[in-house]
Amino acid sequence: MAENRKSAKQTAARKAAREQAAQRAAEFRRRQEQLEELAVEYFVAVDAVAGIEAAAEERIAAIRAETEQQVEASRADAADIVGQMLDTKVTRDEVAERLGLPVREVKRPKRGTATSTAERPDELPAVDDSARADECDVDRGEDPAA
Repeated sequence: MAENRKSAKQTAARKAAREQAAQRAAEFRRRQEQLEELAVEYFVAVDAVAGIEAAAEERIAAIRAETEQQVEASRADAADIVGQMLDTKVTRDEVAERLGLPVREVKRPKRGTATSTAERPDELPAVDDSARADECDVDRGEDPAA
């Protein structure tokens, strides 16, 4: 009978050990699935970061290009205004003094680079004084009417 008890105790101990092992294995599998799901969420988040950064870089590039165009247009407008001031037969020194610029920055804009009236219909066409300027030399004090 002692053997029977011993055998029953061993069977009960084995059964308890199996249940405990099964519970631990189930807990291990549950934690592994949880870790796997968290890893999936992590990689999705990292991919989202890369996408957000790429979209931001595209927007930054577009903003820089737009800014460059606006700055270029404003500089061209400023150069045109300087040219208009020079067209009034004012010296470069006086224009530079009025605008607070060094004389070396006061230049007549090139005729070929100025925007045409077709591109900027809101402006009146520029008057070409080159023929009149060829007839007399204002710097020498000649009078065009003479």
